[in-house]
Amino acid sequence: MRSGSALLLLVAAMLPLPATAQGRKTYCCTDANGRQACSDVLPQQCYGRAYREINAQGVTIRRVDAPPTAEQRAAREAEARKAKEDEARRMEQDRRNRALLATYTSEQDIDQTRDRVVADIQKSIRAAQEKQAELAKQKQKLDGEAEFYRKSPMPPQLQAQIRDNDTEMKAQQAVIEERQKDIEIVKARYESEKLRYRELSQKKADGKPGPSAPPPAGANARPR
Repeated sequence: MRSGSALLLLVAAMLPLPATAQGRKTYCCTDANGRQACSDVLPQQCYGRAYREINAQGVTIRRVDAPPTAEQRAAREAEARKAKEDEARRMEQDRRNRALLATYTSEQDIDQTRDRVVADIQKSIRAAQEKQAELAKQKQKLDGEAEFYRKSPMPPQLQAQIRDNDTEMKAQQAVIEERQKDIEIVKARYESEKLRYRELSQKKADGKPGPSAPPPAGANARPR
């Protein structure tokens, strides 16, 4: 009888566990006091904390991180924004590099383009200077008329003409000064482009990777 009972117990132990026992999970975490809190449902002490899921065999089958704090979320969002901005800048620089190589065939091309742009600006400066010369002649005439009224009230119309002449001369001078600044800006810009063109051309000659080619139309590429 004893041997028969032992055999039955051995057979029962070898049988698979019921489905409910096999699928049972235990949830455990370390609570605010540093103690382990475990239950077959997520303990209240584990809310908002990292926890583990343990199967019926006592093996951890899943770990769940604690939800991020407001500061952590803000830091992650800031990091994501920065990464996105960095990628946008990289792609824009890559686009500009491709455009530069496609626009010019040599550094001389860049110099010639710069000279044409500067010549156009200088043309507008000469036009303003010519306008200034006309205004200067007009001012001389108005000043001569004003001499007649040194001892008597000047007519309002003459006063307005003198005032308008002075305003226009100042405006033309401002245009000239602004356009002269534009020339310096243009020269600096094209000098920068020439240096960048030289660097990209050297990399291309050395067989180093240059600007990446644009994706083909319809390709599943990252939006640009």
